[in-house]
Amino acid sequence: MADITQQDSDGTIFIGAGVQFKGDMIVPGCASVDGKFEGVLKAKSLIVGQSGHVSGEISVETAEVRGTVGDQLTVQSKLVVRSSGSISGSVSYSKIMVEEGGELSGTIKKIAAADDAAMPEGQAKVVPMQRSAE
Repeated sequence: MADITQQDSDGTIFIGAGVQFKGDMIVPGCASVDGKFEGVLKAKSLIVGQSGHVSGEISVETAEVRGTVGDQLTVQSKLVVRSSGSISGSVSYSKIMVEEGGELSGTIKKIAAADDAAMPEGQAKVVPMQRSAE
């Protein structure tokens, strides 16, 4: 499996250390934050560096947190909280990995994977079996 930090640079935004951004942003690729972001963020992936602070309504496919994330975070696929990472508020995820030292506080909820999102809750996924030709 490829590391989520290795992304194509198309549609990518970097918020460097010392930079503060308030507002709404849609990022088709990766949003990398070493500074401060506050607002609404929709992106394919989010990387929060050790000096990064992200707060607001955040919705991404994958996220790697080395800094601080607050308020509302929804991760449709994989959430990775590194040892220096801290998340507080409301967190929804499909898959999660937390390194020793990483912190989670608030409301934490597992959601269906993006592949299963179209499936109504409470229904089993039916996979037809195939017979091999003899």
